[in-house]
Amino acid sequence: MPSNELSPEEQYELTYRATKNALWDVLGTAVYLAFLIVAASIGLFTLFFPAVLNLSQNPNRPVLLGAAAVGVLIFGVAGYRIYQLTR
Repeated sequence: MPSNELSPEEQYELTYRATKNALWDVLGTAVYLAFLIVAASIGLFTLFFPAVLNLSQNPNRPVLLGAAAVGVLIFGVAGYRIYQLTR
């Protein structure tokens, strides 16, 4: 038997580990993508939109402007990471 061939046990172990790593990569990416979508939604719907709505009614509240800026920042970071992940 040449030295560069794998035994059936070694070939099984190599295939098993490669498949397990590939499955965990796919699962991990799916969970990370779901987390980013939730983070973007929280930034947009929980921080940005309510802050802008209240800012239009009370224009002299800098805290609302800060909350809107934080919402846009969270949405922007999550959107950029989603773009990088799906590219």
